[in-house]
Amino acid sequence: MTYDAAEEYGIDMNESEIAGDHYHFLQKSFNEFNQATVRLQHAFTNLEQKFEEINKELEYKNQELKRTIAEKEEVKDYLRNILESLTTGVVVTDLTGSITTLNRCAETFFGVNQNQVTGKHFKSLFDNLSGFERMVLPCTEHNENTWKKVNLKDRIIDVFDSPMKDEKGKIIGTIFILRDITRIEKLEEMAKRTEKLAAMGDMAANIAHEIRNPLGSIELFASLLMKDMKNEKYQGRLSHIITSVKSMDNKISNLLLFTTQRNPVMRSINIHDVVREVLQFSEAVIKQESITLSVRYADVEPSIRGDAEMLKQVFLNILLNSIQAMTDGGCLSIETSVSHNHEGGSNGNVEVRVSDTGIGIPKDNLKKIFDPFFSTRERGSGLGLAIVHNIIHMHGGAIDVESREKEGTVFSIMFPMTVDPEN
Repeated sequence: MTYDAAEEYGIDMNESEIAGDHYHFLQKSFNEFNQATVRLQHAFTNLEQKFEEINKELEYKNQELKRTIAEKEEVKDYLRNILESLTTGVVVTDLTGSITTLNRCAETFFGVNQNQVTGKHFKSLFDNLSGFERMVLPCTEHNENTWKKVNLKDRIIDVFDSPMKDEKGKIIGTIFILRDITRIEKLEEMAKRTEKLAAMGDMAANIAHEIRNPLGSIELFASLLMKDMKNEKYQGRLSHIITSVKSMDNKISNLLLFTTQRNPVMRSINIHDVVREVLQFSEAVIKQESITLSVRYADVEPSIRGDAEMLKQVFLNILLNSIQAMTDGGCLSIETSVSHNHEGGSNGNVEVRVSDTGIGIPKDNLKKIFDPFFSTRERGSGLGLAIVHNIIHMHGGAIDVESREKEGTVFSIMFPMTVDPEN
């Protein structure tokens, strides 16, 4: 607009210039604002990208952490399954002896669960055992393993402890290993008994032959004297000598039966048939003594390889021992059971349990009952159960006895079954 035109419209030229300047300034400000907005938007886009990248990285790390935790849980479960599947008891304690871990086998040994004993002292598991307080608990100054054998609820438990250390070798607790060695102890006891019986058998056989010859001479001369002796008083004395000699000769015969290495006639026999025959033979004595008989056979007919006559002698001897233990009547129980091998085949073991409610066997005598010449009866030879043991050993079996005074006795006889009963 020219000055004349501005003047014509009544506009001051200075005001027009000022308005123009404001316009340009405002336009410039809008441009700068737009540029700042673009830059801000670009920065926000970059921030979103970085945030997304961080989120992805965090998600990856989170997944990785989850995988690590899952792997650790798997390892933990795997180790726990191993611990719980062990047939050996495991108890873990801290340095003060307080229980922190107890596996399933240890729970079975002590009849408790982990929740009941966690935090309690390890020795509290053995409250009913005297002398266990001597078991040493490892500490920072003690780095030696200790071992102890204890009787626990009719089991013999081998207890072994070892210090538990961290990755730096510092002792942080104790690991107790508990192993049921009841069967091993019984097998070792049976092996020692067999060796002892063999040694005593050789000695007894020699002594028996040395004694039997002069006894025969004594009986012969006593019989001759008795024929010529007219005095009844002396005849009675000679008769007593002859009776005593015969009694002694009978004991020597039993002794030779014990020491003689007989060759059993092995064939496949049904163990139930042997037991039935012995029971039939003993039926009259059982009724006479007012004894109640209970018999329960296994569902299958177990066959073993053995000498039927020898096995009859075994069961007859055990039955007579049980009958003689029940002087005022009682209950005699016979039970058979079969255990197959792990493959589930026909071969396995058959167990015959003979239980009575008699006077029982004193604990001190329990380990001696299979020894030759050991008898609690006044006229007993002490060879019956020794012969039983030898016969069972010949058949590859095992015999065990459990007894409580005034409660009764249980004889357990185990035989290996034949794979093919027809042979």
